[in-house]
Amino acid sequence: MQKTELQENVDGPDDWLPPNTVTKGLWERTQDVIAEPALFFKADGTVFWANPASLSFFGVDAGDLLGRHCYEMVRRFGLNFSDCPYKRVLESKSQESGMMEYAGKWHINRVDPVLGAEGELQGAISRILDAGDSVRLQETTEQLNHLMAATDNAVVMTGLDHKIVSWNKGAERIFGYPTEDLSGIGIQELVPPASREIFGEYADRVAAEGSMVQFPVQGLKKSGEIMDLVVSLAPLHDPAGAVSGMIAHSCDVTWERDVDMRLVQHLVDTVVKITVPLSQMRSNMEETVAAMQDAPLPTEELMILFSLQMKAFSYIEENLAELNQVAIDGIDAVPDAFRKYLSR
Repeated sequence: MQKTELQENVDGPDDWLPPNTVTKGLWERTQDVIAEPALFFKADGTVFWANPASLSFFGVDAGDLLGRHCYEMVRRFGLNFSDCPYKRVLESKSQESGMMEYAGKWHINRVDPVLGAEGELQGAISRILDAGDSVRLQETTEQLNHLMAATDNAVVMTGLDHKIVSWNKGAERIFGYPTEDLSGIGIQELVPPASREIFGEYADRVAAEGSMVQFPVQGLKKSGEIMDLVVSLAPLHDPAGAVSGMIAHSCDVTWERDVDMRLVQHLVDTVVKITVPLSQMRSNMEETVAAMQDAPLPTEELMILFSLQMKAFSYIEENLAELNQVAIDGIDAVPDAFRKYLSR
């Protein structure tokens, strides 16, 4: 059989190739049109076949690869392996993969063994695959895991069936579920029955439109306790870009709502307790002005009128101090800055 250009200077293990010339030629042409770089090694680790994609990948001619030992290629091209798959193939005699860095980019090096009739290793086929998507996915996954671990808020991830597949410690704490108890339950079980329909509508919108939504909703702890939440739902995508699930970020705002309601009540009470003294002050001032228009008032009468005004001011100050203290004492979660402001 006449060898191809890539083989002409190197003898390869003929046992690899099919027995008749026609099939051999077809086999050779098939290897040459493989899209990814492919190298064929003998059992001793030397290259006996390299397809055109591999020559283009390394930017060399056939003679620069054929007959070279794998460690020579590592040194020449500055290859960096996370874990050399070829060494593992020698022991496992099964397919092995590892990450390989070349020219500043990471690739997947997949090595398949070629075994003889008795199971002996005759060589290996090494294919170099683009790992860009895998690396980006791994980086994104690691970043997401770090964010989930860093936040005290509840974060859960679901599949398209809305069943929880992953969560952080914040979800266990906020919803009161022990470790592993969240696995496989529907995310809608984390809200009261009365809120599940509207929650489901938001979740369906995320799956259908692939967009993020944020909304307030009540949450349901495992103990049955109800709490106020602000929930953000965002889609998760598979490598093809299709929505594969969603991620839910839930923030417990129960104490904030409690603070808000107390502050509203505080403002209402403040208005009431200020309006009455102010009304009295206005009435006194109007009487004073009317009296002074008729004739100058004696000093004693002026002192009485001013004393009434001072009392009205005192009532306002006392009422405000009382209201502020009620707000401070009644809200354990009030921020220190607000507490100091009210105490002035």
